[in-house]
Amino acid sequence: MSLMIVSKNSIIVSKEAYIDYYDYCKHTVLHITSSTPENESITDIIVSSDEQFLAVLLSKTVIIYELINLKNIKKIVLPRSASKIRFDVSNKKLFVADKTGDVLIFELNEDSGSKLLGHLSLLLNVLQTNDGKYIITSDRDEKIRVSCYPNTYNIQTYCLGHKEFVNHIELMPHNDAYLTSTSGDGTVKFWNYINGTLLHTIDTFMDLKDNDGIKREFSKLMDEEGIEINSLPIVDYTITKYNEFSSLIAVAIHSYMKVLVYQVSVINNKFTHKLVTHICVNNFPTAIKFLNLTLFVYDGVDSVINEYPVVVDNENISLNLCKKIEAFQNMEVELSPFDHSSIKLLFKRKFDNVQEYQERKKLRMEKPSN
Repeated sequence: MSLMIVSKNSIIVSKEAYIDYYDYCKHTVLHITSSTPENESITDIIVSSDEQFLAVLLSKTVIIYELINLKNIKKIVLPRSASKIRFDVSNKKLFVADKTGDVLIFELNEDSGSKLLGHLSLLLNVLQTNDGKYIITSDRDEKIRVSCYPNTYNIQTYCLGHKEFVNHIELMPHNDAYLTSTSGDGTVKFWNYINGTLLHTIDTFMDLKDNDGIKREFSKLMDEEGIEINSLPIVDYTITKYNEFSSLIAVAIHSYMKVLVYQVSVINNKFTHKLVTHICVNNFPTAIKFLNLTLFVYDGVDSVINEYPVVVDNENISLNLCKKIEAFQNMEVELSPFDHSSIKLLFKRKFDNVQEYQERKKLRMEKPSN
């Protein structure tokens, strides 16, 4: 699994158990480090908003570094495997979403943590609102939960409307009163997270060229696992502020060799969107991230980070490749194409026991009574 973080001063890429740290100002790779324990892959990486700390999540371990020198300052051993980590708004605490449905919270200057809240399903994402008043979590069972903070036993609302797992949640950068989410159902949804109202939906499947052929291939793959699908899942997502009234979002769709870029506008609480461009890629993008008005696309197969600045010409938006950054230079790191298994595990299997029950019932009714 590969991940990428882009900040004002650096680009950090992970692959398997390795991290590549690229100094964006000096255009040089300053650090290459290997995580521990050995043979354990990195699940998630996150940088604090003040760019002081880097947190690295392995299966049951979180390692925190000072970002300026990548000095290891803390190691947290988790009780269970985790899927996502985020710093709180103060950058003094770390939220950990584990695979049993719990969110744990750790103080950076303390050794132990505590349970903050729980779901009944695999947690896929967690974030704190900018005002610090809410914790928002999403899970495999299509739910987005908005909990009051720090008293998370008070649930503000649920945002319900996705038909598959919800893997990404982010606040809109140009107006943080709205929440955005993406799902295995192929949609991007926009919410008033205070009352749980669904405000707008982008169905990315409508913008895929040759979508029937792509869907047919993916459906065949999923049929082998007994999984029914209606669209292609979104596997990565990033959003940035474009102007006072709109944001740009980029989405990577499973097995689709283009990155879709949309402009989403909100005027007088009314949403509109348009597909402004799509970016063709040689290999399926392993990770995508906006930094201001520049999109970075990580090609994990060729170990290249591609840089696409946003160009505006008479209100027409385009993104053209201007730079390539090589990752994992002089390292023997095997970089493989996109792994289907990770996405398959997020879909729920649907079992039809009704027919079997009806057949047994028919046999019982036809059997003569003694």
